[in-house]
Formats: sequence, C-alpha cells, structure tokens
Amino acid sequence: MSITRKITFYISIFVLFVAGLGFTAQPAQAAACAKYHIVKRGEYLAQIARYYGVTWRYIADINNLKNPSRIYAGNKLCVLLVGDEADNGNNNGDNGDDYDGFPTFSIVSVVEDEDVTIKTYNLPSGDSFDVLMGEMGTKGKGGIKVDTINSGSGGSKQFVFDIPKALRGEYQIAIRLQSNTGSDYFAYNWFYNNTSGGGGTGGGYKPPKGYTGFPTFSILSVIRNEDVTIQAYNLPPGDSFTVLMGAMGTKGVGGIKVTEIDAGSGGSKQYTFDIPSALRGSYQVAIRLQSNTGSGYFAYNWFYNNTAVDP
Repeated sequence: MSITRKITFYISIFVLFVAGLGFTAQPAQAAACAKYHIVKRGEYLAQIARYYGVTWRYIADINNLKNPSRIYAGNKLCVLLVGDEADNGNNNGDNGDDYDGFPTFSIVSVVEDEDVTIKTYNLPSGDSFDVLMGEMGTKGKGGIKVDTINSGSGGSKQFVFDIPKALRGEYQIAIRLQSNTGSDYFAYNWFYNNTSGGGGTGGGYKPPKGYTGFPTFSILSVIRNEDVTIQAYNLPPGDSFTVLMGAMGTKGVGGIKVTEIDAGSGGSKQYTFDIPSALRGSYQVAIRLQSNTGSGYFAYNWFYNNTAVDP
C-alpha cells in the first residue's frame, strides 16, 4: 500500500471513530451565542428582532438563515453574540434597553400643495429617518426624499414637511419615515392633498399611554372551507381592524375583506371568521388584521385549510 493510500485510510478510520462518538460540527456562531430565542407560533423574524433590539438581518446572518421569512415554531435562534452585548448588535446608536415596539405617526394637518404636518409616536431615541413621499399605494417606498429627521430623545414629536413639486396636484399622497442607520425601523401613512384634508386613513388614533409593542395572533383551529379561529395578543386598546384573507404568500395584503373587529380594551381576544367562498378549496390561506384607524398596526399569519390543522 502506498504512503498516500495509507494516510487516506487512517484519516477515514479517524473520521468514522469521531462520528461514532457522536461528535457533530457546530456553527461557529452557536459557540459564541450570548442569548437564544425559541420561536413561538405566529412570530416572524422582524418581530423577534425588534423585541431584542437588533435588526432582522443581524439574526439572519448569525444563524445562517438562507430564507429569513421561513422560521417555524420551536426553532432555536441565536439573537445576540458574545461581544455584541454592549450595543445589542444594533447600528442605530443608543436606543436604550427600555425601547419596545416600533414608531408610528398620524397626520395632523395639510396645506394643499404646500406642506403636511405629522405627529410621531414611540420614535426610537438616537435614530435618524429619511422622509419620503410618493404616489398613493406605494407606502412611500422609493419615493421622493423631502427631508431627514433626527429622533433625538425619541418618543412623540411634531414635524412639518414640504410637498415636493412632482406631487403637487395629486389627490392623495403616501408618506414614509425610513431609518437610514440600519435599525430597520420605519412607519408610513397617507394624506389627502387638500387644506381641509388632514389625516390619511383617519390618522387620529393615538396609542394609549402605556401601550408598547404591536399586535400578533396565532391560529387555534380550522374547519375546512368554513371558518378559522384565531387568538390575538397585545391588541392596542380602542383600535379597529379590517380582517382580510387572500392567497398564500400575499400576507393578506389586498385580500378579501371578511369583517371588521374592534379591539375594545385591547390585549388578548379570540375570534372566529368565515372563510370567503372565493378561497374555499385553497390548500393554504393568508389572513391579515389591518388597522383602519390610521394607527399603522397590523398582523398577519396563514393556515392550512384543513379541519383541526394549523401551522
């Protein structure tokens, strides 16, 4: 036997021996993880990231997630590496350990073709946002940059922005605040471009004092082609939601309106909704709760259209 073959033979034996002992390779990140999170049903990556004060990209990178939109209940995710505790892996300055939830804003007033005044709520401290305006339906994505604002100490603030020339004469205008620091925070709304117009989709809802976070919901049960029962969590008190269902992969955006619900005192509530006839026979159905008060709150999930089966 040649020397090369002998070396190859002994290496193979060693590898089999190690495998027999039950040793397995672990990602480098796992050994250096400072904090883990067990995914609960209905959670998604951006939601988990906001809870821990990091970005979803940070979690995706350290867990080598090829598709960040595909995480499942029971998954164990590293949310913070050793050495990142000082800044929580965040690149947006010091938001402090007490920040929770996400920013929203309402429309205060509009001067036709001139300017719009907004009021923000729950701005993260030390962040910076580009202000974008665009055509209705775009949510301001890829819109015209009209200004940059610094959130300073965060919380609630009032700002006035000029309406860009290219959008003057538009009946409705989308407006967006998009963080430019890498924090991934954003908020959007829209307004009627007339002096008496003011507040977008109502725009007058203000989260009550003490409310933090955002709503989520899980699927409790399904009766095929008939109805689905959900359990909502952390509903904002006094808000109202439109319930939408649509094809899988749409997140319910632009879906069929099933009903409307009032959050009432908020918190945790259980609801049952009929599955619309147009979606009966679908293997999977997307469902969405979308605030119709202008608060910007929403939540979405999906379910298998099979009796007693849920995701």
